[in-house]
Amino acid sequence: MHSKNGHKIGIIGAVSYCVGDIIGSGIFVSPTSIVQHTGSVGLSLCIWAGCAGISVIGALVYIELGTSIRRSGCDFAYLSHVKWHPLATAFLWVSCCLSYPSTLAIQAFTFGKYLTAGLTPLLKLHLDHSMASYLEKLFAFSILWVLSFVNMFSLKRVAARFQQIATMAKLLATALIIITGFYELIFNDSSNNFTNAFEGSTTKAGDIILALYAGLFAYNGWDILNFGAEELENPKRTLPIAALCGIGISALVFLSMNVAYFAVLTVEEFKQSDVVAVRFAEKSLGSFSYAIPFLISILLLGNLNTTIFGCSRYAYRPNHHVMPSFIGTVHPKSMSPRAAVFVELMVCVCVSFIGNLDQLISYMTFAIWMQRTTVQIALFYMRFSNYPVYPEGFRNPIIIPILFFCICISLLVIPIWQDFYVAVYGLGLVFVGLVIYFAFIFPRKLPAFLHLLDENVTILSQVIFNAVPFKFEDFQNEATHVRNTENHDNSSFN
Repeated sequence: MHSKNGHKIGIIGAVSYCVGDIIGSGIFVSPTSIVQHTGSVGLSLCIWAGCAGISVIGALVYIELGTSIRRSGCDFAYLSHVKWHPLATAFLWVSCCLSYPSTLAIQAFTFGKYLTAGLTPLLKLHLDHSMASYLEKLFAFSILWVLSFVNMFSLKRVAARFQQIATMAKLLATALIIITGFYELIFNDSSNNFTNAFEGSTTKAGDIILALYAGLFAYNGWDILNFGAEELENPKRTLPIAALCGIGISALVFLSMNVAYFAVLTVEEFKQSDVVAVRFAEKSLGSFSYAIPFLISILLLGNLNTTIFGCSRYAYRPNHHVMPSFIGTVHPKSMSPRAAVFVELMVCVCVSFIGNLDQLISYMTFAIWMQRTTVQIALFYMRFSNYPVYPEGFRNPIIIPILFFCICISLLVIPIWQDFYVAVYGLGLVFVGLVIYFAFIFPRKLPAFLHLLDENVTILSQVIFNAVPFKFEDFQNEATHVRNTENHDNSSFN
């Protein structure tokens, strides 16, 4: 028993995973969007605090799910547990075709914006808006190709070391902004923005919901431990402590950074800047401001690397049985799912042409909350039908899941009225996923030409990517190797 639990994640490790996953690109993407939708300092800070509250309520519900259904895989595992396989399959396709690629595109575009903002004054470039936009996209797509290529090989300790550098950049950038902002606030009396904090606040429900979408994008990651519930030591104790501490620490950092921003920047400067941290540095850090965009770019490289790693592994894992066979091929030495990496890259490039950053955040957040709403219905079904679950699981008062369900519904209904296309993309992909399930997965016997097509595409994939069909024994060996490496390197992931 001791050796078996030796590789399990304890409380400190679980908290670090949670904090590392939440505090990422969101704090450098969402502030401008939230201010644009809310119109004021006071309402903006209320949105950040409200998103923390929503995350806590959601975390409590997912703590119940994670301790009652002790299977890794989060929503897919919970929908599969109640045998809602069509919906589990549909939302798996939504995740692989919208949620993960949108996250990847948002992170890549943000990387492009900050790198361009850093190079422009350093190289004394004179770019109009159109040229800057093209340069940002060039950087975004270039780094996606480079990191995807790297992920087709064994990362091992190189990835761990790089991730540590990215984590240090994250800590340095956030600490520098917070310390500088509070110094301005305390010693230079830069409190003008807080005098009439709610002046100019919006009263439109649609704008408030879209602001919540941007804030919830920043907090996204509070359910990260549910994806690896089987890897947690004493889940009934570890999961609630880690999730709630993770949200609390992240909320403190987010609110502190926004107070720091507002101590230096006006609301109008916020609205006009896509790279708010760079504008902040230019006004407060003097010559050191040149370093900020590059620190944030390194941080975003870490986010991009782990997102590529996570979404490709989620697509190819053998327990899904709902993806084409070629996605389940891996390189025999590095165990990298090269076909899955390439497919997710192509989907990301396609998704990136759908809209701008705000629209991508809306599409991704709508898809995620649509999935969580469905999981909530599954939880109610398990509660009221006495569906068999782990007997020692954490159990919330019924008001908690009801409240979270109402929040989920609100976050779905109002944006449909505000921007119908957000729902079109999300619901469209769910429909496609259902069609795929009933056409190709549910039937006991498929036409011979489909098996032949799947086999030939798989063979072609093996030739192109120098890969072999995945075996579950290899997956077990890879998981053991990864856990041993993580334990030895004590690495930290976003």
